[in-house]
Amino acid sequence: MLMAAGVTCAAIVLIGACGNKPSTDACGAGERFEAGMCLKDLGVAVNGVGMLEKRQKRAVFMSDGSADFQVIEVASGQEVYSGTAVGPQTARDTEQTVYLADFSELTKPGHYYVQTSSGKKSAVFEIGSKALESALDAAMLGMYGQRCGVDIDYQYNGARYAHRECHLDEASLVDVGEAGTREDHGGWHDAGDYGKYVVNGAFAVAFLVAAYEHFPDYLRNREFAMPESGDATPDILDEARVELEWILKTQLDDGSFSHKVTARNFEPEVMPERDRQARFFYSPSTAATGDAVGALAQAARVFQEFDEEFAETCLRAAQKGQAFLDEHPMPITSNQDSGGTGMYTGDEVTPRIWALAELWATTLEPGYLLDLENRIKSEAFDFEFDWSRPKNLGLAAYLRTNSDARNPEIVARLTATLAKTAQNLYAGSQKDVYGRASESYYWGTNGIVCRTAFNLAVANELFGHTDFLDAMSLQVGHMFGLNGFGRSYVTQLGPNPVISPHHRPSQADAAGDPWPGLLIGGPHDQGSEERGTSNVVPALDWQDKASNYFHNEIAINWNTALIYALVATLATKDGQTDSCWPDDCYTIAESPDGAGGAGGGGN
Repeated sequence: MLMAAGVTCAAIVLIGACGNKPSTDACGAGERFEAGMCLKDLGVAVNGVGMLEKRQKRAVFMSDGSADFQVIEVASGQEVYSGTAVGPQTARDTEQTVYLADFSELTKPGHYYVQTSSGKKSAVFEIGSKALESALDAAMLGMYGQRCGVDIDYQYNGARYAHRECHLDEASLVDVGEAGTREDHGGWHDAGDYGKYVVNGAFAVAFLVAAYEHFPDYLRNREFAMPESGDATPDILDEARVELEWILKTQLDDGSFSHKVTARNFEPEVMPERDRQARFFYSPSTAATGDAVGALAQAARVFQEFDEEFAETCLRAAQKGQAFLDEHPMPITSNQDSGGTGMYTGDEVTPRIWALAELWATTLEPGYLLDLENRIKSEAFDFEFDWSRPKNLGLAAYLRTNSDARNPEIVARLTATLAKTAQNLYAGSQKDVYGRASESYYWGTNGIVCRTAFNLAVANELFGHTDFLDAMSLQVGHMFGLNGFGRSYVTQLGPNPVISPHHRPSQADAAGDPWPGLLIGGPHDQGSEERGTSNVVPALDWQDKASNYFHNEIAINWNTALIYALVATLATKDGQTDSCWPDDCYTIAESPDGAGGAGGGGN
């Protein structure tokens, strides 16, 4: 049984919804009507896990007469900082009337809470990196718990989390036009259900591999709670390999990749070993093949240092998949008419960009570069992105590969769009009192927010600026309580964390608390009519119920985005510079064609 240390934080409801009510007359005592609903004013919203010494530090509260606040050191009980919050002001997305307290000048490591002059208190938080390190441990443990086909057994905060080997029966090949079955053991369960999807799996695993490639010094010797810990491969890559080995099993003889391996319908709320439905390899698709090629080509490059044989296996599979894509220039969509599980259809153009970029970055073969540059002449970095448009992964691989063979005009153009995208993300984080860079709310929105750290981290690497690091830190803080609910969206972490995720092991086991380290999708207004929340602003439309898959489902691509954001934030914790390369990159008024738009997702 694995033992994992948890983070213990005060579970204090801060600013939360108490229901959907039509008028001010319907609000009860101690409640106020805002954003189409009654809100309880219960305290001070902060990142209730931890804030780094050199990064922005914020608290948000509703005032009942004074904007003054103090920061209290827990150990001494003494006031160590005081100030006057800015307000009243209307929060950009939640439309709440709030005050914004900034105490970035406080840099002494320790444990603190924010208190208003009227006695409201925040959760206890750390200034320093230890609590965020523990949060990273928990998020990685969340991925370990998603493993399929193996016994899982560990303890966290005194509770046991376990499931037996699962989904060991071979899957049918009937949907790919073949007789018989094939083994597909391993990989990760995709989300709250037990399906396994190549599109989302390849996209999700790429963020673990990218985290190592971008921050090797931080992760090389960083250990996590997993059976492989202590071997010659960095632990984060050991976890990535679990999914990569499964993706390899989904490649068909012609080089294409099956779109998914699932049952015909979602399983009931049971532990994975009790799900005995027949499973099927679904027919291949352009999206699945392109994404698999991208993830495997990236892995071939990064794993070369640690396991040459595995790296070569990944590269051969990626090249075979690219040959299939070259032979089939028209989009191929998987036939999913026979099933009722996740679709993951997505975009059929950007996976080709990602695939070619990773293959070129790994092999430096001129043919891949020629095809890639022909496809990205007019492309730009998307402001936000998800599995449905993985283009940013490819564009980042292209810019990070320092080769004179690249077209300098394309390099300059993409550098400008990345600079503009990073600037806009920073500006968004400053416009919103809760530090959220994006104004979009839709299915999986929390993953989108965490994934903005990828754009910011690559921008910081190419033309570093402290603003980008502040913005990254604020996105992490938003997950851990700096939001309109004052609650953490990650199970067992931060203030009053989500307690009822749409996650079958959490629903079916006897542990009590949900499995730790899992990020839910978060608030949005899809399905609002079904919930009776049509008059609630999207930023406050969230119900913490296990049946509410719209908001409370977990997913591997959200969790690996959180992991990447935590790694990027921690690995750059001492970074503080106003330098910029090229000299004018940070003050660019407009990129040649403007920065890219949103690249949304949804299951």
